[in-house]
Amino acid sequence: MYFSKFISITLIILMMGTGWSMLTSLSVIDQKKPSTQHINTDSITSLQKDNGFNSQPFSHHQISKAMVEISQQSSSPLVHQKVQVIGDTRLFWVENFITDEREQITATLKVNGSHSLIYSNLTTATIPDSTFLDINHTFETVIYPTLTKFFGYPSDIDNNRKIIILVYDIIDGLVGGYIAGYFDANDIYTKVEWEQSNEAEIINIDVLAAKLHVYDIVAHEFQHLIHYSHDEDEHLWLDEGASMFAEYLVGEDPFISSVHKSEFIANPDVSLTYWDYYDDEGLVFANYGAAYAFFLYLAEHYGGSSIIQNVVLRSTDGIESIEEALANIGSPVKFVDVFRNWTVANFLDDTSFANGMFGYYNASISMVVENSYSTSSVPRTENSVPYWGTDYLQFTDRTNFPFVLEFQGKTADFIATAILTNKTTPFNTEVIPIEISEDGLGNFSTESYGISADQIVIAVSSITEPGPNDHNDTIPAPAQPYWFMVNPKGITISPGNLTLLISEARLQIWNVTVSDVEEFKWQEADGATYDILTETGNSTGISGNLTYNLEKDYWETSEINISSLHGINNTYRVKYHFYNSTSSGIAFSNPFNITLNSSTQSSNTAISSTIAVTTPFIGLFLVITVLTISPIVVNRRKK
Repeated sequence: MYFSKFISITLIILMMGTGWSMLTSLSVIDQKKPSTQHINTDSITSLQKDNGFNSQPFSHHQISKAMVEISQQSSSPLVHQKVQVIGDTRLFWVENFITDEREQITATLKVNGSHSLIYSNLTTATIPDSTFLDINHTFETVIYPTLTKFFGYPSDIDNNRKIIILVYDIIDGLVGGYIAGYFDANDIYTKVEWEQSNEAEIINIDVLAAKLHVYDIVAHEFQHLIHYSHDEDEHLWLDEGASMFAEYLVGEDPFISSVHKSEFIANPDVSLTYWDYYDDEGLVFANYGAAYAFFLYLAEHYGGSSIIQNVVLRSTDGIESIEEALANIGSPVKFVDVFRNWTVANFLDDTSFANGMFGYYNASISMVVENSYSTSSVPRTENSVPYWGTDYLQFTDRTNFPFVLEFQGKTADFIATAILTNKTTPFNTEVIPIEISEDGLGNFSTESYGISADQIVIAVSSITEPGPNDHNDTIPAPAQPYWFMVNPKGITISPGNLTLLISEARLQIWNVTVSDVEEFKWQEADGATYDILTETGNSTGISGNLTYNLEKDYWETSEINISSLHGINNTYRVKYHFYNSTSSGIAFSNPFNITLNSSTQSSNTAISSTIAVTTPFIGLFLVITVLTISPIVVNRRKK
């Protein structure tokens, strides 16, 4: 029986010559006095004052005694099936990452520790016995007691309560880097279940990692082993985040001179929950960095080490696991709120206000901003961001200019946050969530808040509902399109008439006019669309474009097939959207009903209703056009 592979791999890039440089800590914004911030504090649990994390390893704080006792109870009794002594050999199945197949090696027992058996097939000339003793000492005195106390105890398929650390030259075929270690979950199945299983808890460590004393790799892979023992189908992003956190627990900060950190801050739009496992887009190191930064932030601000224990020891997975863990410690906050605060902290890294919510105590992060604008207005600009990734749109030199932003996502599955900073008097920082409507539309104006700023950053993230599609363990997240413009001019939309051909279930829109603030009538537009929505604002899937009828001097559509709108007494409305590079407007009809019944009516029967009232677009406010339409009846023929 062959099981689908669960192999956790840790990659290391060799840092040679001047190829890599150590990142210096960022300078946080100078705060002369606390500023007002507009995040809803009712949904935030600020516990960092109780954590004691500000310069101390997490392993020194808040270990859950109950969880440790549960883990101890689940351990197998100490029964040695086969006792080996130093110098004995054993066959091991190992992974060949070039062929993606298993092959066997013979390794010799080098160290027999209290909780470890260290094997290697390497000669003393390649790696001295003293190195194996160093590995054993670090594992027995630091790694094993710290991680078992924190995450719980691993499984024990071979009934010896020991972890095998197998040190050899991992076959990876990589140039300029190497696989430093991996954990293969198939090893803890029986040979009856899979004939190539080693039937033991094994951590595989590469010779170069051992020679360089990169013992945080042992901690990283040991966490994977423990995690799999508790939860066999954990989402990859969360499991990797926990393993990066395990490195921190044993005193090895993953962000010190780390490619994980540099790649993360250089790719702020990398998804947190979708993993570039095969490095198709060169984002795998950024994935590691994002996962670690999120776990570090979660521990610092939402319950300390106990929240991480709650997540790892929980049978649920991913986002659901984090939300359950938050509820378990009494926090009302949802994952999306933690994520929003985290994206702000990744840009600001400032703990001097808002109870420290927008910064780190144990790391220094300064995200690279790729989209920066210094003009007073920005035309309609299209962009995209992956699920659970973040774009930072930066607008500088804003002091003497009003700022009016219009945002439109393809769907409502976006969150956006305005981050405003002043580097001159009054030296303050504002963080203001931007409300996104059911139609994916968001507006923000500094004038509506009576504030100004030297610099404005809009953090834009695409999100998903928690569930089966909120992550992927092997491929990067798909990009979700949106557009924005700054200081948009308003337009007035007068949608005109709707005509319904009853028996044919077809609708036509006509006599739609659009004009700007100078009453110039639009005959061209970069976009002129309609979308039929349900009463709650969800798309029915019926949408299209309006075209300009030069002869009749208005916008219109051809006949629209609405036969898919089945049901009884369904309520709908039409959304109109017109825009060019500098102006934009949206209009909605009043709700109208389509009632289906069994009576028969002539095919040439139609109902027409004329629009009565329009409301112009002024400044920040949305164009709302009110339609007064009689109930429309679609008659279904009897069969």
